[in-house]
Amino acid sequence: MKLIKMNFRAYFIILSVLLLASACSSSDSGSSSTEGKTTITGSVYAAPVDSAAVTVKNDIGNVVAGPVTAAADGSYSVDVPTSSLAGNLRFEAVGGDFIDEATGANTSAGRLAAFVEGGSLVAGSAVLLDPSSTVVHDLVTSVSGTTVSIAKSLFGSIFGFAPDTCPAPTNPDSPLTDGSDAPRRFAGMHAAAFSRIAHDLGLTPGQQFELIKAMAKDLSDGIADGLDNGATIEIVPGINLPADWKTQFDSALAAMANIRLTNTYRVTYMPGMGMMAPKTGKSKFKIKLEKRSDNTAAGGLALKLKPMMHMTNGMNHSTPVGIVSESTTTAGIYECTAYYLMASGPTMGFWDLRVEISDGTTTEAAMFFPPVAMTMGADTVRATLKGQDDIISSMTGTERRSYYLFNDGLMTGTTSTLNLFIAAKASTMSYPAISMGTVLSSPTGTWSVDPATTAVQASLDTSFASYVSATDNGDGRWSIPGLALASGTTNTIFVKLNVNGEDKTTNGLTTSGTGTNGYATFLVTLGM
Repeated sequence: MKLIKMNFRAYFIILSVLLLASACSSSDSGSSSTEGKTTITGSVYAAPVDSAAVTVKNDIGNVVAGPVTAAADGSYSVDVPTSSLAGNLRFEAVGGDFIDEATGANTSAGRLAAFVEGGSLVAGSAVLLDPSSTVVHDLVTSVSGTTVSIAKSLFGSIFGFAPDTCPAPTNPDSPLTDGSDAPRRFAGMHAAAFSRIAHDLGLTPGQQFELIKAMAKDLSDGIADGLDNGATIEIVPGINLPADWKTQFDSALAAMANIRLTNTYRVTYMPGMGMMAPKTGKSKFKIKLEKRSDNTAAGGLALKLKPMMHMTNGMNHSTPVGIVSESTTTAGIYECTAYYLMASGPTMGFWDLRVEISDGTTTEAAMFFPPVAMTMGADTVRATLKGQDDIISSMTGTERRSYYLFNDGLMTGTTSTLNLFIAAKASTMSYPAISMGTVLSSPTGTWSVDPATTAVQASLDTSFASYVSATDNGDGRWSIPGLALASGTTNTIFVKLNVNGEDKTTNGLTTSGTGTNGYATFLVTLGM
């Protein structure tokens, strides 16, 4: 097979930050380097594969370590000759048993593998073997000239997520604590999706390993079309890889991702607009709660949303959220809004959405992983203004506080009303909604948003000779009525924010008169 001549340079440009190491250090692994051996740990996961035989080979297939037997939780430890670490290594696991995610059947495992580039393993490294790493391994070993970087970039562009090479996956439904294991749950969900698509294609649980081989074979020409340089690809006798398998994988992933189980509740994440992914800016969705005991609607509960972005650079941050309200027409359906600051994806990272459910006595939690897309089109979804003397603590000392103004919807009639949701940064983990009386913190103490000296104003020209004052509707929601917008075109609205007597500006610097840094700019399109 030969890799098709496609624009992999574009992949490098777009996905360059995807170049994650095939091995991840683990401070608590107990790994060591003694007597010419280096101990490497890891995990074998379709679900946890018990008793898999793990061997380590060099890049021409000669065994350099193992076999060792994986424990019941899929974990393994193998001593590799330190001299072998300079060269490329292939970790392979065969055999063992696991509980299939899609069917619950006890299943004999096939082959799982990972390709590790020379020089990337040290004492304390861990190597994960799962379906994603196996696709990357097979691309590297079967297509001449393919590096791990190229294979990972291609994988990310097709599957929509970075290969899960670092965390040892875990069941996404395991009881939540502080959410620090979100990457492990994310990896577990992806592994489960391979089980689900195998089931959807009419394969037995054990045949998913043949499906993984077929996927890698398909991607060897750089295109996910069910063909290997024009020839059909047989998964098992009588079943070929379908041309639309990528779409079916996306559906399988969504099916695994949108339902979680807690001790008491079946929790369903219902994206807005059918199955469309949320986008940057305002994103409305629903949470459906049912009692596991009798499958009835679970109404009258209090829900709290805690989104978290896990960036590829290792940094984490949250994002603003709106109030959660139960539907007035359907018990157990809760209307939710998140205001996403950035998109997710292989080059950026992933979002988790922790949903805490309280009946007033006990609290349970479920975690989802919504993919967040970039918003397309001319309309502005968010603008940012900054404080001048209004500062917050930061990792490097202090920074000017950011105020995020989200387009919360346009209402039309004789005149138009622009709705805004305004939140401020308190820290990377806290973005309180800004309304009169909101309490904010600073390095010197706390203070409240004062109604007497706080205003939001909008104008259709930068002079603000004529402007409209916004109404505070509470919980960060503001409405700006009486805007004379033109139909069938894109209008420009300028918005000033003054909190406790200080003008917020685009760069946190002083503005004077009609300085262009003194307002946020919103482009909005009014339909015919």
